[in-house]
Amino acid sequence: MEEVLDAFEEARRIRRERADWAFIDSLPPKLRAALKYYVETGDIYVASRIAGLSVDEFNELRIKARVPSVT
Repeated sequence: MEEVLDAFEEARRIRRERADWAFIDSLPPKLRAALKYYVETGDIYVASRIAGLSVDEFNELRIKARVPSVT
């Protein structure tokens, strides 16, 4: 269990460090909230629902924001 939590924290750290925060902060509130949720959790499905986008559309936004997909 400890290893799973460590891996989750490491993935979150990587997403936080590599994200383009200037770009994220320039977005409308809904998209900004969705990207921040994704950075913290890695849950692309829920993040796409927050943004009101399909998973594919949200994934394109994630790439523009330079948030890595870390599993």
